[in-house]
Amino acid sequence: MSEHSSQLLGYYRKYRVDDQLRFYAGRRDLFDRATSQGLAVSAMLLGLASAAGALAGTHVGWTEVWSSVSAILPAVSTALAAYLALYAFDQQSKLYGDAVRAVQAAARPVHNPTFGQGGRLPDENIADFVEKVEGAFRKESAQWGQLTSQIQIADKAKG
Repeated sequence: MSEHSSQLLGYYRKYRVDDQLRFYAGRRDLFDRATSQGLAVSAMLLGLASAAGALAGTHVGWTEVWSSVSAILPAVSTALAAYLALYAFDQQSKLYGDAVRAVQAAARPVHNPTFGQGGRLPDENIADFVEKVEGAFRKESAQWGQLTSQIQIADKAKG
């Protein structure tokens, strides 16, 4: 393999593949955290609503306030759950996780790059490698269109 081809492969791995994998992993983690935080807050609101309902039934303190709080908090919790579903944080996290796995599979190292594989020149193997990785990136982009169409279909079904 020529020095130029070796450098090109190194730059491609570092600035295209590794950089994109860091982006995908970061976004996946962000959406995982958003989902977890939203569900935790929603559960906490429902717990507080239960406590307020219990206090309203015991006639301790401000009964009207506890009754109001026990009615309002479940509505806020439901609104939060609807927000999580609307932005599809869990689905986005899954898409980014799938993209990470697909790119990692496509970017497995070229075996023995100094020798041709199957009678091919090393530079042809590099071209195949790049095409495989770019194909994984294209598939990832196509998945976003599928997510958008799924959300639009769900909106039409509700409306």
